[in-house]
Amino acid sequence: MDGILLVDKPRGMTSHDVVFKVRKALSEPRIGHTGTLDPMASGLLVLCLGRATKLVRYLTEHDKVYEATFLVGIATDTDDVTGKTIAAQPVGTLDPATVDTVLESFVGASEQMPPAYAAIKVDGRKLYDYARKGEAMPDIEKRPIMIEGLVRTSDVTIADGTASFTVRAQVSKGTYIRALARDFGGRLGIPTTLAALRRTRVGRFDLLGAVALDAVTTDECALIDPLAALAFPRIVLDQEHEFKARNGAFLPVSLFPGNTETIVCGGSRDPLAIYEYDAERGVMRLAVLL
Repeated sequence: MDGILLVDKPRGMTSHDVVFKVRKALSEPRIGHTGTLDPMASGLLVLCLGRATKLVRYLTEHDKVYEATFLVGIATDTDDVTGKTIAAQPVGTLDPATVDTVLESFVGASEQMPPAYAAIKVDGRKLYDYARKGEAMPDIEKRPIMIEGLVRTSDVTIADGTASFTVRAQVSKGTYIRALARDFGGRLGIPTTLAALRRTRVGRFDLLGAVALDAVTTDECALIDPLAALAFPRIVLDQEHEFKARNGAFLPVSLFPGNTETIVCGGSRDPLAIYEYDAERGVMRLAVLL
């Protein structure tokens, strides 16, 4: 099976758990995902099956949209409600206008410190491995992120000394919503953690087109053409350049509509490969042989 499958990941499972179940349900060993979801999160997981696994790297750069619930009044070591409470401050009232102002302050380009319990590798070990073993955390740098939108989508409710509300966040690759909740609390001046998270969009892929994990079968899965999803420009090569492309040779820039990733096709118009610009050599080079 070759193509993209959209799955609605249930809460409580890792992304690797989902891949394992889909691999077993479809008897397809070649499956890769384009970005993990924490076990406590649910929502859209974009899977590449078969030959589409070659295109995973092009599909991980997309922006993402989440629905998240912020819980104001406590902070945790994991930056979400699955962790241990490390700070608490009773909340009696919280002005919605203040919440909106603080949320708005995050929109735009900035830098973010990843959570301690993250899968980022440092010296060959994942950050959460250091945290779980109580070891000194290695030095890590803040990462550049872009937040296109961060809007409150519910009333602010107060209960049991905490406040909560939901937000819609449109963010770049590499943005941690857990860290966003933590940093929101820092700017608000009240500890905050992430209470719930659901991913609703990845690039042009929407949760509305996803299938429930339990419904994944060979009969029910409608796979998406990955090349169509990439929306790269296409060119048809003549016989001479088709031969070169099939053998991974460089191609002149003059054949292409621009210095961008392009799908090259043979005389039969079947896709052969993806070519990308090599700035050092000033030519187009083979990126992926399809």
